[in-house]
Amino acid sequence: MMVDSVKYKKAEVLRRKGKSYSFISDELGVSKSTISNWFSEESWSNQIKLDLNCSRLKMARKNLVMANFIRKENQLKRRKQYLDEANFEFKKLISKPLFLIGLGIYWGEGDKTNNGRVAVINTDPELLKIIVNFYRQCLGVVDSNLRVGLFIYEDIDRETIIDFWSNILNIPRQQFIKIQVLKSRSRLTKHKSKYGICSLYFSSTRLSVKIHEWIRLLSIHGLTNLRV
Repeated sequence: MMVDSVKYKKAEVLRRKGKSYSFISDELGVSKSTISNWFSEESWSNQIKLDLNCSRLKMARKNLVMANFIRKENQLKRRKQYLDEANFEFKKLISKPLFLIGLGIYWGEGDKTNNGRVAVINTDPELLKIIVNFYRQCLGVVDSNLRVGLFIYEDIDRETIIDFWSNILNIPRQQFIKIQVLKSRSRLTKHKSKYGICSLYFSSTRLSVKIHEWIRLLSIHGLTNLRV
């Protein structure tokens, strides 16, 4: 009993100093449940518990703000790196016809959102053949990262259309991820999209940023040439 009494007094001193049950338990070698039995009914101890919880909450918020700040700083650093790379590479790539044609198509038809997704949606097989070569040869995208989505109408045979686009783009069927069947269409739509609507895409924040920068540089380059 004497030992318990001594430890109790030491525990009370530590608790009144604002120490947690875990700290006291480690310091004195007394279980947390025992310490809780000693002080859980004491109003002054419960106030300390509230104060500790508030402190932990403030610290968690502070850590979250700091983590978000660091994440944002890292994102800005990476974006600057991608932009610097794009400016350096543009000087070499601009001499390649496939780059100019592919970038021009992307300028008109590509995904312009800044979500790290590079995508072109179209009904024209020849246009998408150019784009898939642009992805492979100019952007260096490996085939396994390419994905295809299809919008087809219910009067079109699904398997025939998948085979058609797989052969045209030289992309395996297992990389056709999203296939949506649409129920109705007009005569004009039926004439224009007998192979459905094809979305050719991949995910890469680095290349998405570069493409947007290349489009900006191409617009400046084009305007400069027009003035000349």
